[in-house]
Amino acid sequence: MREQEEKEQKENEARTAKALLFRSTLYKTNSKQDFQAGNKVSIVGAGPVGMGCAFALLTKRVTNNIAIYDVKNDLSSAERQDLLQGSLFLHNCKIDNRTTIECTKNSRVIVITAGVRSKPNESRQNLVHRSAEIIKKIAPELLKQSPKAVFIVVSNPVDVMTWVTRKITNLPYERCFSTGCHLDTARFRMFIGKLLRVSTSSVQGMVLGEHGDTSVPIWSSVSVGGTLLKDLLPPIGTEKDPMAWSNVHKNVVDAAYKVIGGKGYTNWAVGLTVSDVVSAIFENSNRILSLSTNAKGMCGVKEEVFLSLPCIVNKWGIYGVLHPQLSDWEKNKFEESAKVMLKLQNSIKF
Repeated sequence: MREQEEKEQKENEARTAKALLFRSTLYKTNSKQDFQAGNKVSIVGAGPVGMGCAFALLTKRVTNNIAIYDVKNDLSSAERQDLLQGSLFLHNCKIDNRTTIECTKNSRVIVITAGVRSKPNESRQNLVHRSAEIIKKIAPELLKQSPKAVFIVVSNPVDVMTWVTRKITNLPYERCFSTGCHLDTARFRMFIGKLLRVSTSSVQGMVLGEHGDTSVPIWSSVSVGGTLLKDLLPPIGTEKDPMAWSNVHKNVVDAAYKVIGGKGYTNWAVGLTVSDVVSAIFENSNRILSLSTNAKGMCGVKEEVFLSLPCIVNKWGIYGVLHPQLSDWEKNKFEESAKVMLKLQNSIKF
């Protein structure tokens, strides 16, 4: 009996070792992080994007405890009052009543939306220097108030602004990232679903790289109901595609510009994206989302540059990053995206 138990124990240990080895092949893990207790989310910037985040977080019941901070005290105070007046419908919400940066104290998550608004047809990359100055001033002060918070950057150009935030605060990568291409991925899946007349949730696929013009649609892994589209059309999405599925990605890239051209900004889809990322943290979900993090050592990238990769999200922030299996076309596009972001990063002075 004892010999049988010892044999089973050895077999279990061998299986565990193989599973650990396989997981390390699939993704790299980050270190465990101490995190702030509670469910407080602070939103920095009371403009349309910040309020889109606040509204989504409250109405989707991701949290009922938020703070809204903006240098325009009257604006943040008015937005707070507007939300509180609907508190009957918002799960007994609590919104910090201070208008100074102290309102963000002891946040579990800090969402940075402060920045400059892009003009119609203006690329996110054009905003880099103006937005960087704002981040440089505010990020260290936010860290003083909440040293254990997870920082989610939304300010555009978001990949570079996340790199600036990380550099100026020296936060661990696990706790400083951006929503990246999570929204691009949602748009990508939506446009494919519309063309095929299936639900967006039945389309699986990701967009990686820059959140913007050089983003990379990972056509090699797009599936609908378990069927890989590349099995039906091997050159899908590339220059050799006879059906021009590349137009789907063009629609993804142009989506924000079209909305900005009509109403001056985007906010609702961004807000829903942020609420989904925060819910993945609060639920300790281990869900895989396309978020912007340090891409050094991944997909041929040799420098520290922030780009979207498949990230495992849990209570610490980013728990791990998958090693994407890319086609040669996708790898080349990803490396091109990295070069564009690195050039932008190098133009910023500290």
